[in-house]
Amino acid sequence: MRLPVRLLCLALACPGLAHANDLMRVYDLAAQNDANFRAAQHARDASIEARPQAWAALLPQINGEYSDGKSKETGTESFNGLPATTIDRDSSSSGLTVSLSQALFDWEAIQALRQSGDVVALAETNLRAARQDLVLRVAQAYFGVLAAADNLRTLEAEHQALERQLEQARKRFEVGLSAITDVQETQARYDLSVANRIIARQTLDSAREALAEITGQPATEIAALQEDFPLPAPNPTEVGAWVRQALEGNLDLLAARYNAEIAEKGVNRAWSRHLPTVGAVASYQDSEASGSRFSGESETESYGLRVNVPIFAGGATQSGVRQATATREQRRSQYEGTRRLVERSTRDAYQGVVAGVNTVQAYKQAVISSTTALEASQTGLEVGTRTAVDVLNAQQLLYAAQRTYYQSRYDYLLSYLRLKAATGALTEKELVTIDRLLVGG
Repeated sequence: MRLPVRLLCLALACPGLAHANDLMRVYDLAAQNDANFRAAQHARDASIEARPQAWAALLPQINGEYSDGKSKETGTESFNGLPATTIDRDSSSSGLTVSLSQALFDWEAIQALRQSGDVVALAETNLRAARQDLVLRVAQAYFGVLAAADNLRTLEAEHQALERQLEQARKRFEVGLSAITDVQETQARYDLSVANRIIARQTLDSAREALAEITGQPATEIAALQEDFPLPAPNPTEVGAWVRQALEGNLDLLAARYNAEIAEKGVNRAWSRHLPTVGAVASYQDSEASGSRFSGESETESYGLRVNVPIFAGGATQSGVRQATATREQRRSQYEGTRRLVERSTRDAYQGVVAGVNTVQAYKQAVISSTTALEASQTGLEVGTRTAVDVLNAQQLLYAAQRTYYQSRYDYLLSYLRLKAATGALTEKELVTIDRLLVGG
């Protein structure tokens, strides 16, 4: 995958390309402040504790207990048929117990330890996916602001052009060179441009808010894309190579695989509850009592083996096995569905890059052609071969072509990022590459 390298080299080779370093500034803010990414980091930190917790079940367990109490006895007592005597006795007792247990055979704990390795791997994969998603969301939000600004800028230019045309149409009507319909048509287009500018400003404000939501800071003026930049095709050039890379490295697919493996070990873990457990136990007890019939001090040490054989648990164990088996089949089906989705989305992203190269070039040519057509219509209006409506239509086509051309460039870059994401290889380096295509804002 040499696409980013080629893009970077070509960008650096082009004269006049300024490195604005603005996209990376936005990404750094997002990495620090985005709530979703911070949540993913905490989720990873929580999940990696599964392994030490699983290890703990196989390590020695030491417990200590200390008790200290007092009691009062009143009443009568007799021994061996002797006359009963009245008692009124205060007594106290204290004791310290320390116990040690060590699992020698616990198949469920062993399976839980094996399962924990996949849990940790899944957590790391999910964090990588969250970072990759952050890169995509930053690029989408950043380009969303640029696209909205482009849209507003072209609408402003179109509004100013319509304002001039409306003034000219009125003057031509006043001297009898045009009909009132030309004035009315221009006025209608002008009024519509006023409404479009209002909507465009609102869209720009909304795009800035979306970017601020990710970065945690107000979205000020940001750097724009260079007017012309290289449009390399995907490398490798064969879509099958990208699909193979995606099936090996796609993070969603990798996460689905870990989920399936966790569920597989979950079946073994549930079945292991049928097996006995064996452990070594030892304890030490130091107790003292006073004021009672059995006063004194004692120390007790004990050790041995403990075997726990499950016989019947009301059907809970069998039910747990059935539940784990169903979960395993669910995860397998989800893995297969994710694999198919990854293959399709990779092909779509590849086609988006390939089509994007041609689309950007086609829309750029459309802008050139529309400019020429507008100039011809204006000349024709002056010599009487074109009407004001013809000029209005040509002008509308030009500004529409400009907006579509600007949007196509962002679509191409986003398709490139999505293609990298499909293979699991999208990192901040791709933003650095795109950052070099920006000019200072």
